[in-house]
Amino acid sequence: MNVTGKGIILIDAVASGSSGVLMLAARSILYPYFGLDSPFVLDVVAMGFIVYAATIVVPAIRNAAIPRTTLMTVAAANVLYVVASAAVLVAFWSELDPIGRVLIVAVAVIVEAFATLQFTAARRAPARAQLV
Repeated sequence: MNVTGKGIILIDAVASGSSGVLMLAARSILYPYFGLDSPFVLDVVAMGFIVYAATIVVPAIRNAAIPRTTLMTVAAANVLYVVASAAVLVAFWSELDPIGRVLIVAVAVIVEAFATLQFTAARRAPARAQLV
């Protein structure tokens, strides 16, 4: 299966936006697993996911092909998310419930897979994609 850069970005946007919406919907259930006293931090993270999804879906909808620089930028943002997830695990390990740890690792693995696919697509993309 050969997924294009546009397809990868669209799947990433759907996954990120859906995750944000689900986090908001389950806010009262999830926050204790992350060692939080209230769902506020999760609400901020969820809104970040939704804003991120909206931001990356725009070039995917507007362009027939995603430019290499856009793919690299989105991939870099995903790598930063994975690094931030590792930092949260290291800094707050003892405060996190085992379920919270598993959720953080699972999401980071999925995000890393998106980053890898986006870097791979960027390598195959022409330096300047044809913009519509």
